[in-house]
Amino acid sequence: MSLKIPYRKIPDGKGSFGYHAALAVNIALREKNAPRSKRFEAIIDSGASRCIFHADIGRAIGLDISKGAVETTLGVAGPTNTYLHDVCLYVPGGVINVRAAFSADLPLAGLLGMQGFFDAFRNTFDPILLHCELDRVYKA
Repeated sequence: MSLKIPYRKIPDGKGSFGYHAALAVNIALREKNAPRSKRFEAIIDSGASRCIFHADIGRAIGLDISKGAVETTLGVAGPTNTYLHDVCLYVPGGVINVRAAFSADLPLAGLLGMQGFFDAFRNTFDPILLHCELDRVYKA
């Protein structure tokens, strides 16, 4: 499965903007028949070590965010505590089981990072044509 995602012009909160590839996804608890979150856009971010989602999305699917294992991340805004939980990530091509971080300090809905997303897809970013191409990698 190959998918081309056009870059979107997204405000940076400082009066400017950047171009980013964003993918519409859902998450859910790993329980059988668990309800999914509403669909939201998550930015594909090669600089994120793992998938991270806003705490409100985790709460909406029934997580008690603060009961997750604490992990301190270092982003452009400085160190932030996140809380790790095992969830299902619904993306084009199927579901991926991920250990995702949740934070109330995240200024957007989600980031798709190295652990959980990049290890399931081959990603090609094209800054000239302004798109990202994803190819699903199936592990044996």
